[in-house]
Amino acid sequence: MVEVNQFYLKFEANPDRYTLSDLNFCLNHGESLLLLGPSGCGKSTLTYCLNGLYPRELDGEMRGEIVINGKPATEYRPGEISQQVGVVFQDPETQFCMLTVEDEVAFGLENIGVPHEIMEGKINHVLEMVQLLAFKKSAISSLSGGQKQRLALACILALEPSLLILDEPTANLDPIAKKDVIHTIQSIQEKTNCSLIIIEHQLDGWTELTERCLLLNRKGIIFYDGDIRDAIAFKLDELQEQGIWLPKITQYLLKKRLKTEQKLPLTVKEFEEKPFSLFGNEEVNEGNNLPEAGLPYIKASHISWKVGQQPIIQDISLTLYNGEFIAIVGANGSGKTSFSRILAGIQRPTKGSVSIKDRKLGSWKESQLREEVGYVFQNPEHQFIANTVFDEIAFSLRLKMENEAVVKEKVQAVLETCGLLQLQHEHPYALSQGQKRRLSVAAMIVDDQPFLLLDEPTFGQDASSNAELMGLLQGRYESGATIAMITHDMELIHDFATRVIVLHKGRLVADLAPTELWQLPIEKLHKWQLALPIQVQVQNCLKKEGDYAAQSS
Repeated sequence: MVEVNQFYLKFEANPDRYTLSDLNFCLNHGESLLLLGPSGCGKSTLTYCLNGLYPRELDGEMRGEIVINGKPATEYRPGEISQQVGVVFQDPETQFCMLTVEDEVAFGLENIGVPHEIMEGKINHVLEMVQLLAFKKSAISSLSGGQKQRLALACILALEPSLLILDEPTANLDPIAKKDVIHTIQSIQEKTNCSLIIIEHQLDGWTELTERCLLLNRKGIIFYDGDIRDAIAFKLDELQEQGIWLPKITQYLLKKRLKTEQKLPLTVKEFEEKPFSLFGNEEVNEGNNLPEAGLPYIKASHISWKVGQQPIIQDISLTLYNGEFIAIVGANGSGKTSFSRILAGIQRPTKGSVSIKDRKLGSWKESQLREEVGYVFQNPEHQFIANTVFDEIAFSLRLKMENEAVVKEKVQAVLETCGLLQLQHEHPYALSQGQKRRLSVAAMIVDDQPFLLLDEPTFGQDASSNAELMGLLQGRYESGATIAMITHDMELIHDFATRVIVLHKGRLVADLAPTELWQLPIEKLHKWQLALPIQVQVQNCLKKEGDYAAQSS
């Protein structure tokens, strides 16, 4: 299906550095492949080459050959290759052309001449597969980030390509929706025998679909092509050095330094099937308890917000206290982002009021409010305003007329902490999605606001960047800042949060400590589209095995 031979690529902006170097690999019909590597290593760039966007839209140089279905990619006419290679881009908004969900799916079908009498059935079919049929008539602008990701997938599935490339297709999805999407893709591949390339950082769920991986290092060079289990066994040091995520259960067992001659499991199911004496009866940290409450910081009173006649937030009242690390969780479309924007004073509620330090939001000057509350958007590009990475971080400091020497010192420190020092002269839009996310966080934390609201701050991050970002936020928390973070990552909630706020269909349905959340019935968690973190799943497995052993004896 795909042949890549001695392939090199570099951009005009970096003439002395190849983004991709000497790539050689093949992908057969019906085969699946995990394309893994650190943020900014060229994974998405390779995608643009495989679907024909490069070299047509490339400001730079390409060498080598890419062959799709026996024909060089450069010999396909514009648009022709997209019927064979379908791509769900990392940022789904970049591939939308129309205003409504239905029209967006129809757009691609119309372009390949699908008759109108069968188009309706195809649209309904793919929307049902990605659980968006109820949103068929909705405006795309009204969808959540995760719903937009599923819409992009539906648009590509409707075209039935021979090769499907998914660039972090589940990064913005809640745990249950992620499982559903992976299951859907697996079902589609079985029915159509299409080839599949998955670019992901978080591997959980994907290893059940394929165990072949292609590993890129930070220089855009392939350092491994083969079975993921063998990579963990023989390339572990290099995987960790490059910041490539391992499946969560594998990562957890390695952290516990559990030695075994057998290959480590890639899934919790595999862990359950192995002899438990192999791993020992390890004690597992259950997570954080609620700390003693500090002074009230933000009060939300009977907050409601709707778009037209559609209620998004419904009568939420709560108080956030000084010194909390709060996780805001729930299904895609449950209102998390809307609620966080209301708390930050970016969006006004339809009903109700918000107070910060006992002052209504309306009485705050905008400049004062931004010194008090920092907000990191779900889409990092929504907050970029400067032409270089350095100037983006320096902007708010210069706005406050800080001494330029102080500005330089603060910016350099944040650049180094966020792994952006080598990119300080780049344009923010030239960065990879993971690098853009780190920049958006860096631009916000440089101001030292006492309250930080972050919408999916670890989206698109490799393991090293994720650890640095969360270490940075933990440092801010320990120095007295209050942090509220929207996330779908149950491990982050377990490891960092002191309090969890659960939204479901725009309503506040739970407000509790992580330890209390994990003890709720699993049916309730699944109803809210949540899952147990790996540590708790392991604990439950060991407990079940211990109970079984006790009964047997």
